Amino acid sequence: MNKKWMIGTLALSLGLVSAGSGALAATPAAGDTAIKTVAASAPGKEGPATINNLTTKSIIPLLVHAKKLYTYASGSGNFLGAEKFDYNGLEYRYLSSDLGTRQQLMNYIKRGFTHNAAAFYVQTQFLEMKGRMAQVNADVGNHLQFDKATAVMVSKTATTAVFELSVPQESGQGENAAVVVKLKKVSGYWRIDMSPDTLF
Repeated sequence: MNKKWMIGTLALSLGLVSAGSGALAATPAAGDTAIKTVAASAPGKEGPATINNLTTKSIIPLLVHAKKLYTYASGSGNFLGAEKFDYNGLEYRYLSSDLGTRQQLMNYIKRGFTHNAAAFYVQTQFLEMKGRMAQVNADVGNHLQFDKATAVMVSKTATTAVFELSVPQESGQGENAAVVVKLKKVSGYWRIDMSPDTLF
């Protein structure tokens, strides 16, 4: 058996390779804990970005992984006190250098989402200013605990799937939220096929 092929397969099974990008997950610089958490998420032997057998159990780690991607991107990346500017009456903040270009941001989001979902998210939630990506300076996201969600498969084909989840609130108060998640298989791995801001 080809040695390179074996190493590549091992890297995929351990979640060290991001499906679609082909880049190895590097150890982030000191202080980049959010990146480290996302890159190191590996439930069992299979990383959440390399799920090829989608079930009511395996969808949960994929959603937790995807929420970490969304939280990091929607929080402008790996630094606080981001550089800010005003545009059309709103205050914007630039994203950190690891998400600084449209391509970097797209590649990052595609670790958990389809190309179309990532493209819609980038197009509608970010602004490209002087070659750098920026976003409105505001907190976003919901307070649902996707790691404690339960899932029911609504439909599934070889390349598409729909699940309905019951997701508890972080406060523990109120009824669980009913969340519908659409997925698509991309290059052999499942990706969420809806914009991150509509899900999280």
